Parts: sequence; structure tokens; C-alpha cells
Amino acid sequence: MDIYDKLIENPLFFKWVYHPNQEIDLWWNTYLKMNPSEADQILRFKQSFIALDFPQEKLTDIEKKELAKRIIHGIESIEAKKKRSRFLIGLARYAAIAILFFSIGGVFVYLQMGKQNNEWFAEETRIPSQLEGPVLILPEGESIALNKTESSLDYSNPENVLVNNESKLLSRNEAEKLLSNQVIIPYGNRSKITLSDSTVVWLNAGSRLIFPSKFSGKQREVLLFGEAFFDVARNEQVPFVVKTSSLEVKVLGTEFNVSAYPEDNSVQTVLKEGSVSIRRNNSGIFESDIVLKPNQMALFNKNAQNSKVYNVDASYYTIWVKGLLSFDDQDFSRIIKKIERYYNIQIRYTDPLVGLQKISGKLDLNKNLEEVFEYLAKVSSTEIRKIDNNNYEIN
Repeated sequence: MDIYDKLIENPLFFKWVYHPNQEIDLWWNTYLKMNPSEADQILRFKQSFIALDFPQEKLTDIEKKELAKRIIHGIESIEAKKKRSRFLIGLARYAAIAILFFSIGGVFVYLQMGKQNNEWFAEETRIPSQLEGPVLILPEGESIALNKTESSLDYSNPENVLVNNESKLLSRNEAEKLLSNQVIIPYGNRSKITLSDSTVVWLNAGSRLIFPSKFSGKQREVLLFGEAFFDVARNEQVPFVVKTSSLEVKVLGTEFNVSAYPEDNSVQTVLKEGSVSIRRNNSGIFESDIVLKPNQMALFNKNAQNSKVYNVDASYYTIWVKGLLSFDDQDFSRIIKKIERYYNIQIRYTDPLVGLQKISGKLDLNKNLEEVFEYLAKVSSTEIRKIDNNNYEIN
């Protein structure tokens, strides 16, 4: 994980910036001594916040993270300019060839890709201002409430869509079948969607999927905001493409998981079976795709705009489809974030240090929340106290 991402996700960092005390200063001084290679970046990042002089009480946690992202962008822009000036000197000999290439075909490709991306991402704006439960939004704007925490949709017959296993007749002409539907699944809900090509998508809590009633053209494209597990129907002539706001994942037929929540600092792609290739949006012509093998994860850093590949046990990242959550030596705070999404609740810490501890185990999320909290409290040596129906506190 990038050092800036680690700082943003660490609640002790903002406490150090805005509410320093002897204990927190001692913790960070010890950390800097143990990690001297990170010291300069951490201190510069902290100083950037102090220089802006924003009063702590006027910033929410979300605003702090957004401010942090802007500071990171500024720091990386300065570094990029320094690298670019050195790089351009060596690149001069290739300038004539590059200009010729772009004058012939580059502009056309850019305009076509930009037009397509704008059409896809324009769909994101068609969201009801108030959403009380999972909903399917049809191309003409009609909304169909799915009404179940574990809902299902089946588009294998576009003329007779099954909503929660009940027939929903959608009479359309061929042009309308190619337009996009949108499924919005708020926190506390999940959905299983069968697409027109028989690909099955499990959509996790707090996620949104945009897809056509019927695929056409040279690719089968869907757009994802949030997390989903895909079991793709194989078609070697027509690749399946999952687009996110940061990258796209292309496959022929395989099983994989993509986590691309807008509020997260990274996009996570985990391959269970088959093969996938991953390309960053707006990548350069000389940038290679990342190809994953089973039990590998590509972690794309939104701030640094780069990816790293790790060997993992894919089952840990895909078992949520069965209502289970596995974790092996993971930060307690990351497990809590998943619990918040799954049950649509808010959990806060009385001591941010608690969120940094590593825990291992397996949760059955099909059990009631009290049983889940009882298990979490045991493996983390904490107490989880209910404040009201939607808010909890970890001591």
C-alpha cells in the first residue's frame, strides 16, 4: 500500500495533525525512528496540513480525507514535473515519430474513447435523491423497487425479466434493449444479477451496476461502482469488460472480484479462476496491461495511479458472496468498514489505536448482528457497545 494511503487510513495521523499530545507524539516519533525511509514523506505530508491552517472542528472525517487527496495530488504533481523535465531530454530524439503517430490516429482514438467514457459515466447522475432500498432503474427512467435485502434479477430473456424470481414483462424495440439499466444496492443489501449472456454478477452492499438489457458489438461492457463478484459466461469472440472510474478489467470467461468503492483509495481486483487483463483508464500507448493468474490480486492506487500484484488466497476476497467474511492478519479497521457496509450501520472508536491491530478469523454474516459483534469483540479483545439502532462504539 502507498505511504500516503496508509496515512489517510490511519486515524492516528489526523489526531497527530489536529490534536497532538504527549502520547500521540511519542507514538509517531517511535514510528519515524523505526521507519526512517518514510520519515521525510510523512513529515512533509503533515506540514502541508498545518500550513493550510484549517480549523479541526470545521472538517468532517470525509473532508479531511478529501483534503489529504488534494495535498497528495499537489505533492505528486511537483515530483512528476521534476521527473518529466529529466525524461523529456532523453525523449527528444523520438519526438518526430510521436507527433506523426498522434497526428494520424491518436486524436481519433482519444475522441472516440472520451465520447464513450462520457456516455457511460453520465449514467451515474441518474440516481434518485432519496433511496430507501435496492432499486432497478430502466433506460426510460422508470424505477422498480426490489424490496428484498437479498434481491435477484435475471436478464437472460430481455423480453421477460425476472425480478426476485417473478416475471416482469418489459416490451421494448431492439434499440431500447441496448440501452443501459442501472441497479443500485444501498448498504445493508445485496443482489444477484444474471445478464443477457448468462454471466452472473453478485453485487455487494453500497454498490451500483450499469448494464444493457442485451449485449451487442465487439465487447460486453458493464460499469461498476462498488464491489461485485463476476462469473463470466465464456465467449472468445466477445470479451467481457468491467469498467470502473479508475480502470477496466477484460476477460473471456472467468471468475473474479472487483472492489471499486468511490470512497476507497484503491481498486482491488482478485482472480479466482481463468485469466483477466487490467488497464488503467487514460493509460499511455506504451503502458502494458496487467495480466493476473488465479489467486493473484492487483491493487490499483488511485493517488499514485499505479498497480501492484500480490499472491493471495482468492477465497478470502470472494467468500462474501456466501454471506461469510474471512480475514487473515488484517487491520481491525478494515474489517469494521466491511461490517458497516454489510449491515448499514456506523461504528466509531473511543481509541483509534484499536483499529490498527491485526486480527484473523471468519465471520458468518448470516447470523444476527449481536452474534457477529460478540465474535469480533472476542478476537479483538474489545467491547462493542450499542448507542442506538444504527450507531455503535468500540471500547
